[in-house]
Amino acid sequence: MSRLRHCSFLLLAAVFIHLSISFVTGELVNGGHQDLPALLSFKAYNPNATALATWVGPNPCSGAWFGIRCYRGRVVGVFLDGASLAGAVAPLLRLGQIRALAVRNNSLSGALPQLDNATASPWLRHLLISRNQLTGSLNISLDALVTLRAEHNGFRGGLEALRAPMLRSFNVSGNRLAGEISGDLSRFPSSAFGDNLALCGTPLPRCARAYNALGSDSSSNATTSIAAQSPSGGVSSSNGGFSKRSLTALMATGIGNGVLITVSLAVSVAMFVYMRRKLRSAKDASDAALCLEEEDKRNGSDDKCQKSGGLVCFEGGEELRLESLLKASAEVLGKGVSGSTYKAVLEDGIVVAVKRLSALQFPAGRSKAFDRHMRLVGRLRHRHVVSLRGYCNSNGERLLVYDFLPNGSLQSLLQANGGGARSLAWAARKSILFGAAQGLNYIHTFPARPGLVHANVKPSNILLDERGGACVSECGLMRYATNIQQAILPQAARCPPDLFLGRAAATTSSAPASSGGWHGYAAPELAPGAGASARATQESDVYSFGMVLLEVVTDHKAADGEEGGEGEETMGMVKIGMLCTAEAPEERPTMAQVLAMLSEFM
Repeated sequence: MSRLRHCSFLLLAAVFIHLSISFVTGELVNGGHQDLPALLSFKAYNPNATALATWVGPNPCSGAWFGIRCYRGRVVGVFLDGASLAGAVAPLLRLGQIRALAVRNNSLSGALPQLDNATASPWLRHLLISRNQLTGSLNISLDALVTLRAEHNGFRGGLEALRAPMLRSFNVSGNRLAGEISGDLSRFPSSAFGDNLALCGTPLPRCARAYNALGSDSSSNATTSIAAQSPSGGVSSSNGGFSKRSLTALMATGIGNGVLITVSLAVSVAMFVYMRRKLRSAKDASDAALCLEEEDKRNGSDDKCQKSGGLVCFEGGEELRLESLLKASAEVLGKGVSGSTYKAVLEDGIVVAVKRLSALQFPAGRSKAFDRHMRLVGRLRHRHVVSLRGYCNSNGERLLVYDFLPNGSLQSLLQANGGGARSLAWAARKSILFGAAQGLNYIHTFPARPGLVHANVKPSNILLDERGGACVSECGLMRYATNIQQAILPQAARCPPDLFLGRAAATTSSAPASSGGWHGYAAPELAPGAGASARATQESDVYSFGMVLLEVVTDHKAADGEEGGEGEETMGMVKIGMLCTAEAPEERPTMAQVLAMLSEFM
């Protein structure tokens, strides 16, 4: 009997432990994940969205769901900026433990639900919903909210229902808000409220109650003075007063003067609004390159990182803190001439890639130019460019914080043994090259003076995201190295392997080539001996991309041979690579032209 009791006790304990584990990992007893209904409800608005193609299976914290970040088995972050999504955002706000929601630059619509500690996650710190089609009022009362970016939507009403005592980064410009700005929100700059013509109060111009009162007083005074002349409503000419015709002329003159004054005031107000919007637009354009942490400093924030000249954050990196980075568990991903790269897991479960630059290659003497470039690179946002979320340039220490991409680099695929490189299908190779070309073209056409240059295009700087898409990394970094030529490998042969030989010959010649002969990707004008004045240009980027293209194409030809119609495509892409690697820079195509040629094979 005692043995039976003992077995029953063990069974109950096992059930209790299972339930506890299910609770911690976010799973219910019936096998469903607690956050799954809200996520699938949001996906129902976008059943064919490419960004949500990986949202399958019972566990959103499996690591396969694009844009989802988890901590201890619960969804704490959703990052779907620029994913061409529609529908309502309300389902995502039902996630019980979400801390960061970023759905900027989409086509989301509908009203934003009431958000408070009872109806939404009390841990929500970062709400980034700018540049959508959201409507309704901003009825938000969250104690933990630190970032609210809701600019360029269709929100209406006032701001009196917005209460967030911890708010440090805030912007509601470009909406249809009205009323007076009061309370804690008045500490933010005028750019945070721009293009809301019905908003007034600090930091915007004062509300216009005084003008209405003046108008009322003037009209009443005028009425009083006219009425005082004749208690009976008329004036007799026999007592020396005005005739009815004179009174009519006087009233007409008064009305005309009133209309003239009104028109003058309207023109003055219109000119004032126009000049204010024009000046504000110019200010916003200049502020676009500044980080959110610098906005916090102007707003009176006492952030320790900014005061110490530490971490500078950009769009999407608002949750980063230098203390968290320094405390995070780190794993070495690689080391190179420019420095070492680590995978860092922050306390809230967010994973980032941190690059620690070499003090030898990047001395402190060029700090100002480096800072200007980092602020410019921090504005780059494209599907095929790895986003820089923040950087630290303090006391000789330089750290760059990027999005972490889990599938390694193109170099790791090409150098993989056994099934690695050989398993990379021709369609995947084309897709990687096309994606890298799109990213590089975006960099070259980004509105900057002078134009941006990558300066170090090679397979190790082409990373792969969750879906296998190519993303260009480390834009322009090597331009600020002590000597860019130190990063260029010796190039025994300037030409790629003979691509027009038979298959056997190509297989034979590709082996020594891959050992280092033509793996220097730099253009001839940047080779050792070119002189200290040699500078990387967009033309040299095109050359480097051409070398990468030829390597990817010939690696496929040597490893797997050609099947079906791949032969014609291979030769066509080889011709593109040869155009890119022309000896003279002026003879090379632009990346826009390269992209157009590659699109014919996609």
